[in-house]
Amino acid sequence: MTLSYPARPGSIRRFFSDMREGLRRQGNVVFALIFRDLKSRSGQDSYGLLSLAGIVLEPAVGVLALSAFWYLMKRQEIQGVHVVLFLAVSMTAFSIVRRAIASVPKTIRGTRAFYAFPNVKPFDAVLARFVIELVLTVLGGAVLLFLAWWFLDLAIGMDYFLEGMGVFAMLIAAAFGVSLFVGVYGTRFPMVFKGIQFMSRGLLFISAVMHPANELPAEAQDFLAWNPLVHYMEAMRGFFLGMDTFPALSFTYMTGFAAVSVFMGFISYYANRHKVIER
Repeated sequence: MTLSYPARPGSIRRFFSDMREGLRRQGNVVFALIFRDLKSRSGQDSYGLLSLAGIVLEPAVGVLALSAFWYLMKRQEIQGVHVVLFLAVSMTAFSIVRRAIASVPKTIRGTRAFYAFPNVKPFDAVLARFVIELVLTVLGGAVLLFLAWWFLDLAIGMDYFLEGMGVFAMLIAAAFGVSLFVGVYGTRFPMVFKGIQFMSRGLLFISAVMHPANELPAEAQDFLAWNPLVHYMEAMRGFFLGMDTFPALSFTYMTGFAAVSVFMGFISYYANRHKVIER
C-alpha cells in the first residue's frame, strides 16, 4: 500500500520562491535584450532615431495614404464614421500583425551570438523584439488618435471600451503566437520566411482594413469569414466606433484562434528550442 503525504508548507514556499527568482532572472534578460535592441536601433546618428520614428509613424502614414484614397473617391465617412477614425483603429491593429509576421521572427537568427550565455534563450529574444514592436506601434496608434481628436475632433467611443480592449488583447496574443511559430520554423527552414512574406503581401486587402466586411457581397463575406483578422477588425470597430459588424462575426473563432496560435507557438518552440540555435 502506497502512502501519500501532504506537501510541507516549507516546500511550497520554496517552490514559489524559486519561481519568483526564475521569473526575475528571465525578466532581467528580456529587459537587457530590449535595451540592447533599442540602443542598436537608435545608434549614434540620426538614422537610428529615424528608424524608431518610422515604426511609430507607420500607422499614421498608412492612414494618410488610405484616407487620401477615400477622399479621391468622394467619401469622407464609412457608415457614419469618419474615414480617419475608421482607418486609425484598423491600421494600428493591422500594423501589429504585420510586424509580428515580418520583423519579429527574424530576431532568433539575429541574436544567436547571445545564446552562449546560459540565461539567454531564443524565446527571450522573440519576446523582447515583440514587446518593442508592440509598444512602438501602440504608441504610434495613440499619437494618431490624439491628432484625430485634436485637429478633427474625432474620438473613439468609451461605452464598450473594455470589450474592445479585450478583443485587442486577443489580437496581440494571436500575433505573438504566430510570430513565435514563424520565427522557429523560419529559422530552421529559410523558405518558410520567404513563403510567409510572399503570402502576407496581400493581407491588407483581405483583412477588412480599408473597408467594412458587411459592405461586400455575400460571397466575398463568406470567403473573408475564414480570415481571423477580419473578425478582430470588425469586433474592434464595433466596440470602439459603434459600427455594425458582418453577420459571420464569431467571438468563439477569435478566442480559439488566439489560443491555438499561442499553443502552437509554444509547442513549436519547445520541440525545436535546441535546433534553432544551431549555426
